[in-house]
Amino acid sequence: MSPANPTMPPRSTPRPRREEILDEATRLFAERGYEGTSMADLAERVGLRKASLFHHFASKEVLYAAVLGRLIEDVGGAIAKSAVLPGGFAERLDALGDAVTVVLGEQPFAARLLIREVMDWGPFARDHLADKIMFVLAASEAFVRAGQAEGAFVDVDPRQLIVSLMGVHFMPFAVGGIVKRFVGADPATPAFIEPRRGAVIEHVRRMVLKT
Repeated sequence: MSPANPTMPPRSTPRPRREEILDEATRLFAERGYEGTSMADLAERVGLRKASLFHHFASKEVLYAAVLGRLIEDVGGAIAKSAVLPGGFAERLDALGDAVTVVLGEQPFAARLLIREVMDWGPFARDHLADKIMFVLAASEAFVRAGQAEGAFVDVDPRQLIVSLMGVHFMPFAVGGIVKRFVGADPATPAFIEPRRGAVIEHVRRMVLKT
């Protein structure tokens, strides 16, 4: 038997089935809204029987909470990892801004759904999302306060600063149609995300670092 071709690229690792379901569910919820999305339609899109889909997610409400919860957890994880990186606060700030932009770029429809839910602040947001969001905001505040204590960050109200940073990161996805017409690239595509990564780092530096 001849040896394997060493130049052949390795096979990509298949994504977990649960992640595939969440990806497709995110698209459906973004296209049709919560009420307009059915578990039957989702099962057809992912090639499962409806009963098999319920094995992964017990109800549509559980699935929807998982779609939004995944984004919040990923943003929180990006903040936590960046905050403890070696180097000064300026380098950690750059890493944090870039990591959050990448997470939102990978889940742009989930970002848009999350913004809608938080804007409405109905029972679903209060019951399923509020605690997770507050945990991420608390971690962000702790990072800002640590940078201020070291003299690296501007001396302003940390919570007001974080509210401003939320707009920098999330707003392009909240108004995706306008952004696409103005910038010429859909916020869900690399054509927007790649230049946006550099822009966010620069904007955040100007807002947060002492000059």
